[in-house]
Amino acid sequence: MAIPAACPPAQAEEASDTTPIQADYRYSAYREGSLPADKISNRSGDRYHVDSYQFRLSDTLAGTQDVAADLVVETMGGASPWFITPGVSGKPIQVLSGASIEDRRQALTLSDTRRFGDGTAGVDVNYSHERDYRSAGLGLSGSYDLDHQLDTLSAGLGFTENTLKPTGGDSVRFPDRIAGAHSHEFSAFAGITRVVNVNTQIETSLNYTQQAGYLSDPYKLAYVGGNLLPDQRPDGRRELAWLTRLRYFVPAADAALHLDYRYYADDWDIRAHTVDIAWYQQLPHDWLVVPRVRWYSQSQANFYAPYYLAEPSNYLISSDYRLSPYGALSLGAEASKKFRGWTLSARYENYRSGARYSLHSVDVQNPGLVDFQVFSIALKKEF
Repeated sequence: MAIPAACPPAQAEEASDTTPIQADYRYSAYREGSLPADKISNRSGDRYHVDSYQFRLSDTLAGTQDVAADLVVETMGGASPWFITPGVSGKPIQVLSGASIEDRRQALTLSDTRRFGDGTAGVDVNYSHERDYRSAGLGLSGSYDLDHQLDTLSAGLGFTENTLKPTGGDSVRFPDRIAGAHSHEFSAFAGITRVVNVNTQIETSLNYTQQAGYLSDPYKLAYVGGNLLPDQRPDGRRELAWLTRLRYFVPAADAALHLDYRYYADDWDIRAHTVDIAWYQQLPHDWLVVPRVRWYSQSQANFYAPYYLAEPSNYLISSDYRLSPYGALSLGAEASKKFRGWTLSARYENYRSGARYSLHSVDVQNPGLVDFQVFSIALKKEF
């Protein structure tokens, strides 16, 4: 699911004139698992892989102004789901695109947050560029402390403009592929954070997003009554997400429990639940270990089907697994070590998806559902 440009801050923090400059670097390797042989009709290479390089530089000016620059460079390639055909007894069979997809993405975000009395005001601008896609956005956010900083109100707005120019095909092989399209996205959030006591903090927020323009996937097709037609989705989407976070410090264990719940709903009839549980365990000699488990479940979009025996009357068709009903379970762990102003950390995540994890009924599981692993290593330095 798309993440809006404006995201609610966890909590306003105090700063001082002695806050150091901080530089961060993270490398991440994302690797999708191969599909079982009985679910695909072609073996065209490995599924998608992404190598990500993230850089961040942040500083506090005069004790009242936080500035940061974030740069992301990603290289990606491999095969991805293309379309689904009916197999024996109607069993859906996935056709992959081939391993020729290669791309690079660069994204830059600049942010500036200023504190004044009991409040903060922030602005961020972002730009992302790929071979076939450009995105530019602006976000505004603010917060205000009440009741001696026991309560923090936060709110924000975001706007993103997107330009799509598909590549990798020609008018002979793909006569129905669009030459270019535009879309835009508006988002807004509001939330409150409450310090319950010295060990407990609760945050809850609502996030609304509205998208308009070309929202289909130009690289995907759908099987319709023996023909292959372009992916066709509505030209608008309204999304609402409710997020609640609990942070509880356990003095006896010198550890903290992080518990998050997110409910999502949109006008494509997708309903989703996410539960994220993490345990932050402090260890001697400045070690920190964080085991984590995340569960996710969603219903399907109202126009989705693995394949179609006839074209729907509204002409909306998509066999994208991301619009199908499914669930997922993710297990991960992170370890970090501080030494002489440096922090070194490593993180691993193993993600599995399927009907067995779904809260909703899944009559036919999409054969293109993804399993993946992510490994990352990060280095942070305070100057």
